[in-house]
Amino acid sequence: MKFTESSGYSFSGSITPDLMISKIWLAEKLLESNRKFSNIYILGSWYGNMAYVLNRLDIPYQKIINVDTNKDWLKFSHNLLTQAGIKNLQSMNKDANKLNYQQADRNSLIINTSENDIPGKNWWNNLPSGIMVAIQSRDQSTNQRYKNLNEFNQAYPMTKTFFSGKLNLTDPETDYQRFMKIGIK
Repeated sequence: MKFTESSGYSFSGSITPDLMISKIWLAEKLLESNRKFSNIYILGSWYGNMAYVLNRLDIPYQKIINVDTNKDWLKFSHNLLTQAGIKNLQSMNKDANKLNYQQADRNSLIINTSENDIPGKNWWNNLPSGIMVAIQSRDQSTNQRYKNLNEFNQAYPMTKTFFSGKLNLTDPETDYQRFMKIGIK
C-alpha cells in the first residue's frame, strides 16, 4: 500500500489541517454511536494520527491495531503514541488486502481513511459480516474512484448505515470532497 496523499509522505504531511479535520469528523461521528469497541483496526494507519484522535476524543476501546505496509511509519507511530500515553497499541506490518481479522469480534471496528490509496477491494471483501466499518475516501485524488457520495456509497453496501456524508476540504494542492460512511457490513 503506497500513499499518494498530496500532503506528502512525511509526518508533517500527515498532520495537514484537512487530514486532521477528516479524522476528527470520523471520531465525532463514532462518539454519537455510543459504542464501546473491543479491537479497532486502522488500515493504512500511516503515522498513527487516527489512533491519537480516537484517544483524545475518548472513544472507548480495548486495543488499537495500526496496520500499514511501511515498518518505519509503524515504528514512528508506536513510539509517538506510547510517549503520548496511549496504551493497548499493536502495530501490524501487513497489506490491508491480506488481513484475516483474527482479533475481530462483533464489538470490533475497522477504520479505513485511506480507501483511495489502497488498491482493489480485498480489504473490504475479507471483512467479517456484521462488523462495524468506518470508511473515508475522496474525489480529486491520484487514484480517484468516485465522483460523488452516491458512487462511494454504492461501492460499500452495508446492512445498516449509521452515517453517510461529505465534507468540503482543501489540501496543499486542491479543493476536494472527503466522503465518509459508517455502518455494519
